[in-house]
Amino acid sequence: MCRWLAYAGPAIFLEDLLFEQEYSLVQQSLSARESSWTTNGDGFGVAWYGSRRHPGLFKDILPAWNDSNLRSIASQIESRLFFAHVRASTGTSVSRSNCHPFSFQNWVFMHNGKIGGWHTCRKDIESLIHRDFYTHRVGTTDSEALFLIALSEGLQDNPELAMSTTLSKVQDIMNEHGVDEPLRVSAACADGNQIWGFRYSNDHNSPSLYFGTPNTHAKDHFEGQINTLASEPSDNDASHWTKVEESSGVHWTGGKVRIFPMSF
Repeated sequence: MCRWLAYAGPAIFLEDLLFEQEYSLVQQSLSARESSWTTNGDGFGVAWYGSRRHPGLFKDILPAWNDSNLRSIASQIESRLFFAHVRASTGTSVSRSNCHPFSFQNWVFMHNGKIGGWHTCRKDIESLIHRDFYTHRVGTTDSEALFLIALSEGLQDNPELAMSTTLSKVQDIMNEHGVDEPLRVSAACADGNQIWGFRYSNDHNSPSLYFGTPNTHAKDHFEGQINTLASEPSDNDASHWTKVEESSGVHWTGGKVRIFPMSF
């Protein structure tokens, strides 16, 4: 499975979380601790927000630990909100178009997990994507499909309802096809100002998800404020992190988080 993190807070350089933490995302790409797949070397991607409404994107198929361009831009790009993802393919090709995060207008999305029986269910699941959004389908992953279905279900107006509706409809299709493999989701989306995180599976074995505040060297950090959602903690200090429970979501805004149920 994949590893990812989302940061929002005082502007920092991307390298602070991608490279300089005790257990940084790039380190996780080599040796994940809370994943059945230790290595996540099938590409990477970062999305960041600056002074423009739409985010910047940089993706490649090289392993994150082996891309000097990533190290170079991470040391130069400073952002108040960014997403980063390292990929372990669950069956689709290793290509730039299949690397996360995915974007549409001011929105970004990334995912760890899988739709069980994807190749069996793909046609019916992709039919859930509205034609206005299907034209933005550039890859072949189940993750991008989830994003486009959620947009079709009103993600831009109500992300919590849109994701719940999306997962419910996908699960119905899996059941219709008699798929035995699970639906597993640890995902995040953002509009440039707020972040939503989602943790759900139909076998009660969702990929891990945490929120917390690692040391980002920010001079104006305020005590008690949360700035990071992540697949795994980036340090060994448990007091920095809170685990998101099964079938739960997180809404981040203004340094605070609200937990909501993922039930349908």
